[in-house]
Amino acid sequence: MRVLLVAMAVACAAPKPPAAQPEPTRQAQSAPSDRLTLLFSASVAGQLVPCGCSPDQRGGLPRAVALVRKLRQTEPNLLFVDAGDLLFETVSPPPAQMLTQRQLKARTLARGDELLGAAARAIGPRDLALGASFVSETAGGVPLLDAGVGPVPGARAVLLANAGPVKVGLLAAGHEQDPSASIAARARALREQGASIVVLLLQPRGSSAVPAAQALLPAAQAAGVDLVVLGRRDDPAADPNRKDAGPPPLLAVEGHGQSVLRVDVTLGKGPVALAPAREDRDDELKGLDARIERFRAQIATSPQRRDQLEAKIRELEERRSALAAAPLPQPAPGTSWARASFLPLTEQVGSDSDAQKLVDAYDHRVAEINLAEAQRQPETCPPAGKGELAYVGVAECARCHEDAAAFWTQTKHARAYRTLVTVEKQFSLDCIRCHVTGWQQPGGVCRIDRTRSGGPGFDGKGIGRQDVQCEDCHGPGSDHVKDETGASIQLEVPATGCMRCHEAANSPHFDDAKYRPYIIGPGHGQPLPKGEKARPRPGGPLHE
Repeated sequence: MRVLLVAMAVACAAPKPPAAQPEPTRQAQSAPSDRLTLLFSASVAGQLVPCGCSPDQRGGLPRAVALVRKLRQTEPNLLFVDAGDLLFETVSPPPAQMLTQRQLKARTLARGDELLGAAARAIGPRDLALGASFVSETAGGVPLLDAGVGPVPGARAVLLANAGPVKVGLLAAGHEQDPSASIAARARALREQGASIVVLLLQPRGSSAVPAAQALLPAAQAAGVDLVVLGRRDDPAADPNRKDAGPPPLLAVEGHGQSVLRVDVTLGKGPVALAPAREDRDDELKGLDARIERFRAQIATSPQRRDQLEAKIRELEERRSALAAAPLPQPAPGTSWARASFLPLTEQVGSDSDAQKLVDAYDHRVAEINLAEAQRQPETCPPAGKGELAYVGVAECARCHEDAAAFWTQTKHARAYRTLVTVEKQFSLDCIRCHVTGWQQPGGVCRIDRTRSGGPGFDGKGIGRQDVQCEDCHGPGSDHVKDETGASIQLEVPATGCMRCHEAANSPHFDDAKYRPYIIGPGHGQPLPKGEKARPRPGGPLHE
């Protein structure tokens, strides 16, 4: 009952989007009737803004709104569409402790779609993590499109939207028992309603979305679909942007809102074909550059092949020069074609103030809710059960490993909690687990307002269970402080242990070989300076 009441409070208190401001556009008379710009997001999967752990992370609602509003000022026939899987990271309900925060975030994302002026939002399986009624409640003023994942009140089979004078037919499908039949019937209905172009937002069944989508392309082509946009990414944080020529063209934008897919369409005779875009040529140029560098490196290692390798380099350089100088290939006059590009949501895009207010309101409300809930929980984590280990804290580790602890204080791990406080995210359950030690574990910390409990830390760092302490990498040390042997602690830390927090969403450029040296030093993975000895607790044995 308490969870239900909190959920109701979240629904009532969820931040409302500021009133959308009218966007200046060209006059309708000047809008061409054969050209339009389509924008898509897909598999945002509960990602409101990047966590901020890496300075060059892409994405975030304020950037998306800033980009779309800017494009509306210059593109008269523009339509933004959400291809689905917006609300949640997984198809399973959030853990009970995370429920209210995830509900509030989902509602905020849905209101973000309103700020984006979304013409429609497809329903993906991730959207249904809390059921069909919740999806319906979040719709706001954005029409929902049924992709066959289950009946949702108010969802439509098709939608005819206007991009200026161009009628765009939108349908979602792919999760039905017979998606081919559904695609055919819905595409036919849109043509009968006068659609000039038909776009399929695809939410395919199967363990791998891209092959499943490719298998449905013949059915889409037979149904007269012009473009297919993949709404489901298997790994929203890591799956890359991709283009398949089709027919019809299949386009997939990376998830977590890291980029926006832009498709510029010119309508003419025949089906829409995918034309080369500038970024396609840039990718080809980069590929040639990489091959040239590889051959140059081989000259140093294989000097006996210098003449052959230099000839190959000259050939590639000539190809590169010709490609760079050539104009982009143009489609045949009078045909239907599209150019697809992916617009990364970097810091340079800027931030929309209305969307940022929405995010700030979410952060403030999350802190209030989580603090109130924490104060109803026990002060400490439950004790370790039989056979379980418990965390003991860096102060206990430093009694034997003073050199390692002293080095640790100079690393970013020893400032992990402070980074949360700086951006006021220390009460977010999405963030806390990777900035404290032993979250929700015996001897760790189980309340966001009790992170300073459990020990004095070392040299001002790691107070209580704050920061990424020794045991976050080496495991809980309750047995080790008793027997002081290497057998009772994890001495070697595999990269997979690091990737529990340095995952694709939070640390997109993580490279263990590059990152690990930053946390390795004298007494901690490296020998001590000559003449120095490790300083164990008096009477205790050294590690093996």
